[in-house]
Amino acid sequence: MIEMLQMLNLGIRFLLELVVLIIYGFWGYRIGWGVWSQRALSIGLLLAAAVLWGLLGSPKATYALPVPLHSLLELLMFGLPVILLLRMSHPALAVLYGAVALANKLLMIFWNQ
Repeated sequence: MIEMLQMLNLGIRFLLELVVLIIYGFWGYRIGWGVWSQRALSIGLLLAAAVLWGLLGSPKATYALPVPLHSLLELLMFGLPVILLLRMSHPALAVLYGAVALANKLLMIFWNQ
């Protein structure tokens, strides 16, 4: 039973990574001042976050960061979307996302995932 919950938690983590990218993309779209800048910022922020996380933060990252830097990167990647959702006037989504991300991280620490 615990193994199934651990796998579920890892699946939720993957979904959170996708949600983070979506939020960064929406934020880029919102801060754009014209059609082309909205598209460029939307795709650019999404890709920048994906590349940064893939190279430095993901479990199979190309470059392993020391634990304090990895924790800081993880806090920025998964914490900043709460602020961005609040800035986009979505407080309920910010609370929901923040609660799920926090619970997921606490379970990852507890189960040493």
